[in-house]
Amino acid sequence: MLEYFLSRAIYNPVKTDNEDDEEDDEEDDEEDDEEDDEEDDAESDGCRSRSLFDVKGPLFRRNLLPESSIIQFLCDRVKSNPDFEKQLRAIIDLSKTDASAAIAATNAITILVRAGVVFNGADLRGVKIPGADLSGGQFDSTQFQGANLTGADLSRSWLRQANLSGAQLKDVRFGELPSLEMESIVMSCAYSPDGTMLAAGLGEDGVDVYSTTSWTRILQIRDTGGVFSVVFSPNSQQIAFGSRDTTVRVWDLTRGEELLAMKEHTGPTYSVDYSPCGKLIASASWDKTVRLWSSQTGECLFVLKDHKNGVMSVKFSPDGRQLVSVECDASIRFWDPETGELVREFDSLDNVLIVAYSPDGKWIASGHRSGSLQLWDAVSYEPGPILQGHTGDVKEVAFSPNGQWIASVSMDKTVRLWDASTGKPILILSGHDSIVRCVAFSPNGLHIVSGGYDMKVRLWELSSSWSSVELEGHRVDSLLKTAYSPDGFSILTASRHRVHQWDSTTGGSLPNAFQFPEAVSATNVDFSPDGNQIAAALAEGDVQFWDLRTCAARSVVKVERYSLSNVAYSSCGRWVAAFNWENRIWLWDLHDTTIKEPHVLIESESNKWFDRSGVTFSSAGHRLAIGYTGGSISVFDPQSGNLVSSMQPTQETVSALAYSPIGQQLAIGADDSSIYLWDGQSQEPSIKLDGHSGRIFSIAYSPCGQWIASSSDDKTVRLWRRWQEGESESWKSAGVVRSFFDTVVDIAWNPIIPMEFVTHCYDDSFQVWRMSIEGESVVVRMLWGFNKRILYVEGLVSMDATDLSPMNQKLLVQRGAVDSSLVPEGERSDA
Repeated sequence: MLEYFLSRAIYNPVKTDNEDDEEDDEEDDEEDDEEDDEEDDAESDGCRSRSLFDVKGPLFRRNLLPESSIIQFLCDRVKSNPDFEKQLRAIIDLSKTDASAAIAATNAITILVRAGVVFNGADLRGVKIPGADLSGGQFDSTQFQGANLTGADLSRSWLRQANLSGAQLKDVRFGELPSLEMESIVMSCAYSPDGTMLAAGLGEDGVDVYSTTSWTRILQIRDTGGVFSVVFSPNSQQIAFGSRDTTVRVWDLTRGEELLAMKEHTGPTYSVDYSPCGKLIASASWDKTVRLWSSQTGECLFVLKDHKNGVMSVKFSPDGRQLVSVECDASIRFWDPETGELVREFDSLDNVLIVAYSPDGKWIASGHRSGSLQLWDAVSYEPGPILQGHTGDVKEVAFSPNGQWIASVSMDKTVRLWDASTGKPILILSGHDSIVRCVAFSPNGLHIVSGGYDMKVRLWELSSSWSSVELEGHRVDSLLKTAYSPDGFSILTASRHRVHQWDSTTGGSLPNAFQFPEAVSATNVDFSPDGNQIAAALAEGDVQFWDLRTCAARSVVKVERYSLSNVAYSSCGRWVAAFNWENRIWLWDLHDTTIKEPHVLIESESNKWFDRSGVTFSSAGHRLAIGYTGGSISVFDPQSGNLVSSMQPTQETVSALAYSPIGQQLAIGADDSSIYLWDGQSQEPSIKLDGHSGRIFSIAYSPCGQWIASSSDDKTVRLWRRWQEGESESWKSAGVVRSFFDTVVDIAWNPIIPMEFVTHCYDDSFQVWRMSIEGESVVVRMLWGFNKRILYVEGLVSMDATDLSPMNQKLLVQRGAVDSSLVPEGERSDA
């Protein structure tokens, strides 16, 4: 109740006189009961927010950051009332000249960032926001010169090209420590129980042990073969690890020497664990056995042989009375470690790979090939909640020391954090460049460590205030298509489950979202050129049309029995093409209002396969170009079905095609990393564009036809500019955008606002960019982005920033900050 009144004291819209008169005339009791709800929602209908510049009010006097419910209430008001957002921004600006506004400014910017307001390019020079929670905020090219950011939380913030020159950065948090660069892929990681050491098992050879105080390597173990699993003894004095060479080894950390080498397995050892008392070591092997060893003598005490497949994981319960093993893709077994007897066996709901016990021993979490996690009651063995979110094999699962959270890692390159009591997702930690193989909590619960195939160990800082609210409004799952509306004011995104619309300027979510029916399983989608219709290629072999204005299903066209790989509208809106993995393209004419059964336009020869991205219509819709795996191009007349022209610019697969909006020029992207420009008639392309270092994924011409944006699996977008000298045409590289953590698979230009485009990545993020020409340079700034809650500091300027810790200084330099001449903590000048 106190929180409610505090919230109302900060935000309480003042009604107009007309509204007060109307309320005096209300006689219906039901209307009276609804008054409070109407007050919340009426900001857009004549209400104005009471002025916030009350220096004696709670916004100026009270730190609201610990009051999560108040912050959330005010965030909701920001989303519904633009005037409230303007007032909060004004308070932030006030702090530039009035130090007494620091508390209010800290509250204000925390509320705005939590509400999803972006500050890209904002002038925040000299603001005083000590302790502000800016986590997950967007500050692309933001001016922070001279700002007081003492104690601010910048975890997972986008700070590309931000300017922090002269800023006060004492105790600032970036949510991460500098990553550890390893010599090979990281298969396993573990903290010592006393928290003083971290061990990493390397996939090529050996174990590295680091001090968690200095993060320097204190022990290097080699000549062991690839290490799949490493674990510390309960007293933190030894480590045990299992290797590809089948051996289980124990090393003394004090003396730095091998104590035991246990060689009775006949296959790679994938998992090892110490019993809580430290007397036993359990090992799981591909030889279909689990072995129990004496940690003192190395004697094999039991061989647990009932597995039918290789064993991937083995764990002792926290009380040491039970041992659980996971058979690859099959079952979970429970054993008595005192006797070696099988206690319980049951089949997993789907292919299981890994298990972990909760600290109190009441729950077991299992990770599966499907990308899901399953909780199990460790006493009754009954299944609990299923945790879904990963899009690849779950490689490791760990509980936090207090049992509050579960961390998991996957082939999808992410670390995910879950609420252990509810199973709800809390946070996605992105940043690894490849498969993430291992994860562990520090004993004090303040950090997560993860390692993977990118040969890095990432160190993440945790916050006790995180909850499932962290992900609300930040989910975009399995994006299939991104496009602008015809007026350029909104962006449409389609996933397998729904279509969403966003304000193209602010990134705000617009209300007219469309949910696919539950029975629909879309493999790909496309928007009609007028933005009013969507066509979805379905797994069942159909194409389904919906009207996005009414959300009504328009029609279903039966194409074939098997799954379609893609569907595409022509730019003129007349034609729709659908195609599958078997070299067939179906086409039908939308000018025929009955939408008759489509005809097979093309059925390629067995040796000519086409990529699903290598099909496109010309801007006028009278040509359909197809690129093949052998590097050839064929152009058809969609009305007659006749072949018009063909050409072979490369021997590599044609992976992307785009027609210019002016003329008949066709841009061709291929696996050889080149882009070829062809006039559609000649026997060879007239221009070749080189610069990418990987397969071309997407090509898009600007509406004016003077720019090309291209993407590649080198994780860049390149901009090319057209030059005309007399009759001679040339294209030159004009800039490179490198601010991506995954391949950009889709690019679309704003049809109305010049020099603006949107990118969509494999990691389901998308970003909106604005180009400008400054002198002879092309500058690209991010307007806003979605689903990119990740620390990004490429190009950050930090000249003369003060009181930054050496660890944070190292982190910024490691991540690409352009200036490393930072003033260390304790050497701050009073000037």
